[in-house]
Amino acid sequence: MTSKKLIGMVIALAVLAGIALMQNKGGNKHRADMDKTAATLLQGLDLNTVDGVAIAEGSDSVELVKQDGKWVVGSLFNYPADFKKLADALRAASEVTMGSPVRSANVDAAEFGLDKAKSIVLKTGGNDAVKLAVGARREASNTAGWANQHFVQKGGADDIYLVDYDFRPFTEESDDWIDTELINVSSSDIVSVKAGDMELNSVSNTWTLADLDEETEEFQSSEANKLRMALQYLNCTTVADPAMTDADLGFTNAVAYTASTTNKSYTVTLGGEADNGRYLRLSGDVPEKVNGWTYVVSTYEANDFLLTRDKLVKAKEPEEEEAN
Repeated sequence: MTSKKLIGMVIALAVLAGIALMQNKGGNKHRADMDKTAATLLQGLDLNTVDGVAIAEGSDSVELVKQDGKWVVGSLFNYPADFKKLADALRAASEVTMGSPVRSANVDAAEFGLDKAKSIVLKTGGNDAVKLAVGARREASNTAGWANQHFVQKGGADDIYLVDYDFRPFTEESDDWIDTELINVSSSDIVSVKAGDMELNSVSNTWTLADLDEETEEFQSSEANKLRMALQYLNCTTVADPAMTDADLGFTNAVAYTASTTNKSYTVTLGGEADNGRYLRLSGDVPEKVNGWTYVVSTYEANDFLLTRDKLVKAKEPEEEEAN
């Protein structure tokens, strides 16, 4: 091999090495960019360590706290929180990617709606772990489509991101974080109902009123069905303040309702009127979570427990005498 060819090969190898080095640097840069792009909304946060969530928007706020291994709504008298709602919201948020910052240096944060942002703070060990400011929703367009995209700022940093996520699960209303279903007893399982001075019984799958005067009264089974179905999908709207007295809640003149199956009994006690509803308590063979609490149910739901006897019967029409 001539010296000229040898020099040529050395040069070629040097060029190839340089290309490989450049490609490697470019590859690393590309991977770094990819890693940055793939950063998630809750990057670095172990969801299992979260023991507090504070959400605020405008004048409304809610605080969720983990106490003795159970989540409660601190802003609603420490009533048990619906853990599934919270877990689903956190899990979904943890999978949201951040993308690249969208803020321009000469654009004020208010332009992204961050002057009136929703605040979401996740805590671990009682300390703030992740702080999010959720600004305006990006307007729909032919390009953006109908995406749930919001401008987000993390921990007060300068960078603002456009995040494709619907933040409505992180509601600032305390009532939205509780399981509003109180009890669900199938009407077909109910065999007797006592409400006030009335008693209804199921005899051979036919409902009767205990003191019905069959000569002068007709039983209104459609109205009676409301009493029989009152415990089916019974929901509350909120929880009453435990510090309120029976007099405050109208339980000094309470109305009692008891429904029974073949082996269980459920008692509903109705108090006075509340905002957009009525106060209610449950006892008997009810879920443990509802014992000891006073709820507010809608007027519509409460009315089914308040049916009076005159709604369940009507006077029989006198029989016409046959002509001779």
